[in-house]
Amino acid sequence: MATKDQIRKHLSLSSSVTLSVSKPSNGAETQKIRVMEHVQISKGAKA
Repeated sequence: MATKDQIRKHLSLSSSVTLSVSKPSNGAETQKIRVMEHVQISKGAKA
């Protein structure tokens, strides 16, 4: 079960991802996305 903090981070990340789809994302943003996907996969959730 994800903690409230993890959910909050995920939601803020998700919203920033949808806003930045049209422009190339910087390295840090891409890294955050990869980390979040890895966390979801690790917990058995589909990304």
